[in-house]
Amino acid sequence: MLIDLHSHSTLSDGTRSIEEMVMAAERNGYQAFAVTDHVRYGDSAYRDVVPAMREEIERLRPQTAVQLFVGAEITDFPPPEIATIAWEVRRDGADVVVVHGECVSLDTASGTNAQAVRCPEVDILGHPGLISEEDAEAAAHHGIYLELSAIVGASYANGHVYEMARRTAASIVVDSDAHDEAGLLTPRKVAGLVRGAGGSELYLHQVQHRWAPALIDKLVRRYAMVS
Repeated sequence: MLIDLHSHSTLSDGTRSIEEMVMAAERNGYQAFAVTDHVRYGDSAYRDVVPAMREEIERLRPQTAVQLFVGAEITDFPPPEIATIAWEVRRDGADVVVVHGECVSLDTASGTNAQAVRCPEVDILGHPGLISEEDAEAAAHHGIYLELSAIVGASYANGHVYEMARRTAASIVVDSDAHDEAGLLTPRKVAGLVRGAGGSELYLHQVQHRWAPALIDKLVRRYAMVS
């Protein structure tokens, strides 16, 4: 199953519209796709992101066979505020809540990972960098997915993320964090990311055919409850 639940459009720092990203995802053979534009600390208009995205995703849903989800990436908020912001974006209509984790190539506040993996409104900890085993265990306990990222910089720590997930039985999701069509996933890219991080063919099968469908089923059920 080819899914991607972390990407960006011109609503934040992407270079393509939501419609362009959705059409590109369809061409790549995606089964499910979320645009997760930044809800960013310090941006006075951050509350407008999810409603604007929801309007556009609802317009596009009848035009594609790809399952579309409204998302948000909570970015650069002080760790104690993450739970409140996650609740806000969920209230505003986000189907998928991603937290911008402690990526090794970016300056993210220490404690972000710890707060995210203990927040019931969070679905995915994006590019969690050198996540601790304790926080990976918390992610597994709370059903929060750890991300293997396709984007340069964030992907540097994929091997560590894989190892922490393997030790703690945390679920893995592979995401593009794409900002344009070229950054989107393909089956070959997903396989390369998982195998390159240290995963076996069996582990790749789990990522694609166990954890990905389980996550999409969770999101579909959530969407059905609020629609």
